[in-house]
Amino acid sequence: MRRQLGRRFGGRQGRCFGDRWGDRCGGRPTQGSRPVAALLLAFLCALLSGTPAPALAQIAQAQVSPGLAAPVRVESGAMAESAGRSLSVQFDNDEFAGINRRDRWYSQAFRIHYFAAATADSWAGQAARRWCDWQTCAAGATASRRWSLGQNAYTQNDRNLPAVDPYDRPTAGWLYASGALLLESANETRMLELQLGVIGPASGAERLQNQWHRLLGVDAVRGWSSQLRPRAGVQLQLLQERRYPLMGDRLDLVGRASLSVGSVSGQASVGAVLRLGDRLSGTATAAEAQMATGRIASGGLWSVQAGVALRAVAYDRLIDGPAFGYDPQVRHAPWVGEIHLGATLAPMPDWQLRFALIRRSIDFDSSAVAQGRFKAQTFGVIQASVVLR
Repeated sequence: MRRQLGRRFGGRQGRCFGDRWGDRCGGRPTQGSRPVAALLLAFLCALLSGTPAPALAQIAQAQVSPGLAAPVRVESGAMAESAGRSLSVQFDNDEFAGINRRDRWYSQAFRIHYFAAATADSWAGQAARRWCDWQTCAAGATASRRWSLGQNAYTQNDRNLPAVDPYDRPTAGWLYASGALLLESANETRMLELQLGVIGPASGAERLQNQWHRLLGVDAVRGWSSQLRPRAGVQLQLLQERRYPLMGDRLDLVGRASLSVGSVSGQASVGAVLRLGDRLSGTATAAEAQMATGRIASGGLWSVQAGVALRAVAYDRLIDGPAFGYDPQVRHAPWVGEIHLGATLAPMPDWQLRFALIRRSIDFDSSAVAQGRFKAQTFGVIQASVVLR
């Protein structure tokens, strides 16, 4: 296991880590990461498990009149406002980075999130009670629902190639709708999400991307005729975030762990984000390209942040799946790393803007990766959120 980590992440045997982050790399891509992935999953389970206790008995005993639809909460407090309605729209694009302005790999994405309070008699309220019966909820925690629509577009390294490159990441689209349950307190967030979607032409990624290109006067991507074949997708995702204050409400550290399993991918991740800002509270961060709540952050007027994340990937059908007209000679990378810088601004009451630059290691393996043909990707994230009164 130590040798495999060395190959991926540095040291004498670790040249492939340098390759993924932009340096040349010799040798062949390594295969498999089950022992290390098992350790990562064990850590994830430990972070998510908490101390079993009937803490939500307090929630269940909250005095709610039968005719009222009150939000589920232990007690009114710092996160009471988060139980209301809000809307969030997010766009990811490598054009936003301005560094390697080209459509490649994780080319673009959008997400629309709608949040609403979980009332005591709703399915979300009942589920929140059962969740907190199993895993202790923090005092002041609130429950809410999130409904989402999203689309991801993935393209090859060179959008103008007349023929597809079998040693590059295949072109693919992923369109999904999801429902999620969130439990939030001043220092902790949990989310359980179910995604239903489709891979392939029905995702609409080709049409949306090329229409966007026409609007900008940019050439259309030529590889969509060889995109991944159609496949329905079901994905279950679990996220836990915890905030650790370092200097009151000015400086803190947010730890993140997630698990995602289903017919599209199987992966686990851990990460940490250091935040500096005005009246920090909650766990929302600016870099949320992979898996996050999308919730509007509670706190003051501004914050800046820097973070790292590491994913262990067991399978990824958006890379490993069959394509139209050719056989891709690539496999998913067992380890994917990210670093990011971000900022959050609240220009007016109930409004919030987030910006982030994310540097991601190459998430696929092929002979071209081993030869150092490709470098890591940088892309930008822009998100706008508003509280609905």
